Amino acid sequence: MKLFKKVLAAALAGVLALSVLTGCNNSAATVTMVDALNDWSKVYGDGVTFEKGNEDLQNQVNALVKIVDEAGKDIKFGDAKDFREIYDIVMNNPTVRQELTEWAGQFPTATYGSDPSNPLYEYGFADINATLSASSSKNIYYASQLLDGLDVINLPAGDPNRWEKGDTSYVAVATGEINGKKYMVALFKTSIQKDPDYKPNPDKN
Repeated sequence: MKLFKKVLAAALAGVLALSVLTGCNNSAATVTMVDALNDWSKVYGDGVTFEKGNEDLQNQVNALVKIVDEAGKDIKFGDAKDFREIYDIVMNNPTVRQELTEWAGQFPTATYGSDPSNPLYEYGFADINATLSASSSKNIYYASQLLDGLDVINLPAGDPNRWEKGDTSYVAVATGEINGKKYMVALFKTSIQKDPDYKPNPDKN
């Protein structure tokens, strides 16, 4: 249930009065956000390089949005207008709950120290109140929203301090609309590796 709530939060946290990439398909939205994410990385010195994800990654985030959008057509929202009201209604819909839980199950637990390893999958959302435009300073702000408070879908087993993310992250973006509100979700795929500076806590049993 906890994983399901996190996944659904990613899909719906941007369900506000957005004007997101009007007229653009998801692949074009991804290209735009990759540029913005790399601009963000340069400005804030994060050192991570973002690249457009492959077709599989794009299809995975597209599927997430499709689940919510399709289910939303049959949900009665009444007078619900803001995000919290819409979120609560969708959360209680059994169709959405089952389908998103199944969607999240496609990602095996992330691993490190093996070849090949299972990559780490994370998601983020952006509350965007203006259409994105190339080389806009606002894009960096939008990128920071996507990266702020990323949630992990397939968290590695064991102490979370034992590993660190690689320096290249692949991303795919999808936009959708539910109850007349547009939203945007980004799905990130990054390799992980052992943290060379990790020291076990001697006080931990």
